[in-house]
Amino acid sequence: MSMLSAIAPGLGPAAGYYLGVGLAIAMVVVASRTLSRRTGVPYAVFLVVAGAAAGFLPHMGRIALDPEVVFLGFLPPLVFHAGLLTSPRELRANALPIALGAFGLVLATTFAVAGVAVAVVPSLGWAGAVVLGAIVAPTDPVAATSVMARLSAPPDVTTILEGESLVNDGIALALFSVGLAALAAPTSPSAGLVSFLRIAGGGTALGIVVGVAAGRSQRWLRDASSRTVVSLIIPFAAYLPADALGLSGVLATLAAGLVVGPRATAGLEPSGRIRIADFWQVLVFLLESVLFVLVGLQLRRLVDGLRPDEVGSVALLAGLAVATVVGLRLVWWLAVPTIRWRPAGRLLDTGSMPRRERLVLGWSGLRGAISLAAALSVPASVSGRPFPGRDLVVFTTFCVIVATLVGQGTTLSWLLRRLGVVGSELESRQQAMAERRCAEAALRLLDRLVAEEQVGDEAAEWLRERYERRLARARLLAGDDEDEDDSPAALRALERRLLAVQVETLQHLHRQGEITNGVMRAVRRELDLEHARFQG
Repeated sequence: MSMLSAIAPGLGPAAGYYLGVGLAIAMVVVASRTLSRRTGVPYAVFLVVAGAAAGFLPHMGRIALDPEVVFLGFLPPLVFHAGLLTSPRELRANALPIALGAFGLVLATTFAVAGVAVAVVPSLGWAGAVVLGAIVAPTDPVAATSVMARLSAPPDVTTILEGESLVNDGIALALFSVGLAALAAPTSPSAGLVSFLRIAGGGTALGIVVGVAAGRSQRWLRDASSRTVVSLIIPFAAYLPADALGLSGVLATLAAGLVVGPRATAGLEPSGRIRIADFWQVLVFLLESVLFVLVGLQLRRLVDGLRPDEVGSVALLAGLAVATVVGLRLVWWLAVPTIRWRPAGRLLDTGSMPRRERLVLGWSGLRGAISLAAALSVPASVSGRPFPGRDLVVFTTFCVIVATLVGQGTTLSWLLRRLGVVGSELESRQQAMAERRCAEAALRLLDRLVAEEQVGDEAAEWLRERYERRLARARLLAGDDEDEDDSPAALRALERRLLAVQVETLQHLHRQGEITNGVMRAVRRELDLEHARFQG
């Protein structure tokens, strides 16, 4: 089955129809990005709202979001890319608050929503209620982190939010699998815990193995095109075997991304690193955009699938589920101490995060496409018996997604400004400091090479002028002979050595915790761009 036929079953090979839908989605994506830049509202909000409105147009309501398309076509590359960009050092530094959110909050949300569901719709049963709770428990990082980045929120807040969103998807989907298994064959809590540990732990272990093998194999590939192809294969090489073995494909893909990340572009020329980074940036943007539009398009199908006698119970359950999800997260982040591991001092730091930053974390629990995909993947029958309240589960999930995306997504920017958690100069200062230290390292190496007569005066003076200009800019932002070979090949070789010492300095600053992973990526990209311009 092709992806198009999976998205729109029963429409036949109507190429013109698919082309029209694709063009309409492209126009919505472009318009949403434009509106997001002008209003400050996350573009995912506009995409979902536009998709929901478009679903009531003629023929558009027939477009169905097959969960297999999300789990196999969208989820692996999105999770893998997030893992690539995540710093293991920063995850370790914030391991405890991330674990509290990804494990503790997911469990608390799952069973709180399950309790509400059983109270409102007793026929759903505890197993079915746990399935609903696990579906709406994980957060989606796309919309919230886009606001954080635009307003320069504190790095710790962004790191915790991204780390939590990465891990809680896998934890929630593992709970979801346990709930479905309990529907098919009732089990004890202890057996359910063992099953959960097997699914989560096995998926993580498999992902680490795939990541190590992929990282070693990439050492033999020296061109960017081959590395790009391999980077597309890795997430599916981790997800598909894990899924086939009944393990967590999400955690397997995430683990592979975290392992591959530090060496994903090792050994490549700067221009190759730029090409791979730009490719993934465009791919992820397209996947996220199309996914949010398809989420919105499901509204009409969900409304049409409800029976008149279900409207009251569905509305009550949806309202209480939204209140539980939003309220519990706020209480959790305000009440549970934030504990951060300081790798330098090897100390536990409790209560280090200000209350206003905790409030931002509490209000950043936006739900997204993974929750809807999980809801749509709930089978119509389990062990030959109809799933109790499947339509209710799916519609409640959609209501939670829209309420958090629109309600919290449109007000998160206002909340950040209101609390004064914006405009942090920490990363700007770190970036200026990193650029200054890199330029100083390059100038020191250049002086030593001149003293050792390994480079000619003319070439050295030309390069020194360029690095001194960059050093002066960094300081401003921080507030603070015959044997000589000047041939183009020699200059390129010298530039590579100067670049290498700057990259080594940058990595040292990151390892010591003096700069964040985001700052390291930004400065590294500037170095690569400058090197590519020089090579040109």
